Amino acid sequence: MNHTQTKPLSGSKVALLIAGGFCEQDITATQRILLNAGAQITIVSPDQGLVNGWDGKGWGHHYMVDAPLSTALGADFDMLLLPGGTRSMDRLKTTAHTNRFISSFIGAGKPIAVMGDALHLLVITDNVKTRTVTGPAAMQDVVTQAGGLWNDASLCLDGSLLTGNVETEENRENLANAMLELFTANAAQMDQAA
Repeated sequence: MNHTQTKPLSGSKVALLIAGGFCEQDITATQRILLNAGAQITIVSPDQGLVNGWDGKGWGHHYMVDAPLSTALGADFDMLLLPGGTRSMDRLKTTAHTNRFISSFIGAGKPIAVMGDALHLLVITDNVKTRTVTGPAAMQDVVTQAGGLWNDASLCLDGSLLTGNVETEENRENLANAMLELFTANAAQMDQAA
């Protein structure tokens, strides 16, 4: 891969793991940035066909599922984005393949951006232990009980794991920009290794 300044993620494959009821604001804040940077985004979901977002007050837009979670492999992607959304988390927490998929990124040290309550996915897949993370304040006890370390900042980077509290639009945009920096640094490292 040869990245340019205008498209630093050209050729990079980003998996976006969602289920019906994901936080649509999380997707719109990050998808545009990733596409503008040249990333190839693949929507991975346990749902088939279309997956419906939640816009905070009701059902939002439909997004085409590109790859079923049951057959998706972390090895096929360079980076992972986990948007929030209570309904999405409830579905993903009960899907056996969620653990396998997320753990493959953690095990390989690939960059992961976790937005808000998507932090639940790290907890239930046992991937928060010994990691320093942040998110919605209501999750602090859940994280510490699972062996994670809590950071009160709105953003937290622990190695290749970026977590953030996205309760305000400013925080959501800050996380999206930090995600771009993390993913771009990873893409540059991959270029140097090639």
